[in-house]
Amino acid sequence: MHQVTQTILHDDAAGRTGNCLQEAIASALELPLGQVPHFAEHEDWDDRLAAFLRQHDRTVRHRPVGTPCALAIGVGPSARGVLHSVVLVDGAIAWDPHPSRAGLLRLVYILTLDRSP
Repeated sequence: MHQVTQTILHDDAAGRTGNCLQEAIASALELPLGQVPHFAEHEDWDDRLAAFLRQHDRTVRHRPVGTPCALAIGVGPSARGVLHSVVLVDGAIAWDPHPSRAGLLRLVYILTLDRSP
């Protein structure tokens, strides 16, 4: 995993949606940011994420907290009062793409990034 820092924050002056999910996926899959779409800009972000991951021989599944996973995206509230995405490795936060690196207040759910069979 390489560490990519979030470039669009939730309080962006231009009103753009923060790109923590994009950064977390780029970090987890070791891809340049320019190769990963900004999924959260779209209402069907989860369908777009699934299609993107299929191109990289991965599947994504929404799972409850505590589900064993080698590589996943953890989602939950941040201290900044918004939902945020971080990279999980073996169930623990391995990378927070936000510049503060503050992590999450708690996990709400995880998105497992399993290798396709």
